[in-house]
Amino acid sequence: MDLILIIFTLGYLVQHAGAYFLIKYIYEKKNIIGLALETQVMYFIGAVMRILYISDTRLLSFFLIWIELVISIVLSAFIFYLFHKYRHTRFHQISNPYVSYQTIIPICLVLSFFFHPGTKNENYFTVQMFVSMSMFIEACGLLPQIYVSKKIGSIEADISKYLVAMGFSRLLRLVFWVMNYMAGEKFVYLILADVIHTVIIADIMFIWIRDKKKGAILI
Repeated sequence: MDLILIIFTLGYLVQHAGAYFLIKYIYEKKNIIGLALETQVMYFIGAVMRILYISDTRLLSFFLIWIELVISIVLSAFIFYLFHKYRHTRFHQISNPYVSYQTIIPICLVLSFFFHPGTKNENYFTVQMFVSMSMFIEACGLLPQIYVSKKIGSIEADISKYLVAMGFSRLLRLVFWVMNYMAGEKFVYLILADVIHTVIIADIMFIWIRDKKKGAILI
């Protein structure tokens, strides 16, 4: 079994553990205060992109990735259900267009057209564009959450568990890229996307650590 593929898939499974903490938080608190629906939408789109490109990669014959994708879709569906159920508790809307998925997704789409693995066909298309689209959208996915968290000024403890899981998933992804780089597959733009994703997670974790040191009352 290919260790590189195991590391790649394990990164997403750790991310799904974070989604479990998020579901647990919403289910117990019965509200979505301090949460950004836009972040969950972009992670869901990232999962859809993985389904679209998997047939053009080594992952096609890797059974664990199919289990991971099913888990991803089920968790996303349940999170969307909870957001809908407790929509009346949501009072922080994304008013900044620069962190709105309506801005981020088109930008990621354009970037994936120019920066992607593989070679375009005569119609200037390749399935590998979906690889970049997935990575770029996931890299920017937490921007709406950071926006909401900074507006509120503090982060619930269970939300921090979600973010820690996201952080570990990115570290595993960086290990995946290092292994690929050493194997001669040097997709610098995809590595950069995951580095940016890790930095974004570190930024939002900084808010939580700062408030904890100050003894701030969490939400």
